[in-house]
Amino acid sequence: MEEPYETKTKSGKIEERILKDKGKFVRYTYIDKATGKATKDKLILIGKDQKAYFMIPTGERELAIPAHFDLGASVKDGEMTKNIKNILDEIK
Repeated sequence: MEEPYETKTKSGKIEERILKDKGKFVRYTYIDKATGKATKDKLILIGKDQKAYFMIPTGERELAIPAHFDLGASVKDGEMTKNIKNILDEIK
């Protein structure tokens, strides 16, 4: 019998889900100023490791490409500009 942390792949193999890390994250979108269209997202993960990825749309899925990790970058949040580090500090 499968344990609750186990899952079955499409090919029928049983795999275990093992917690690797947990923490905070921020995800923001890049908008082309000329067209107003979203070009990509950036995902910043804060856990044991600090990582950043560009999330590139590829149809129904997204491709995660390692990106420069920068907590000093700023993003627009409504009418305000906020620093990524300050946004992460707001998350409990």
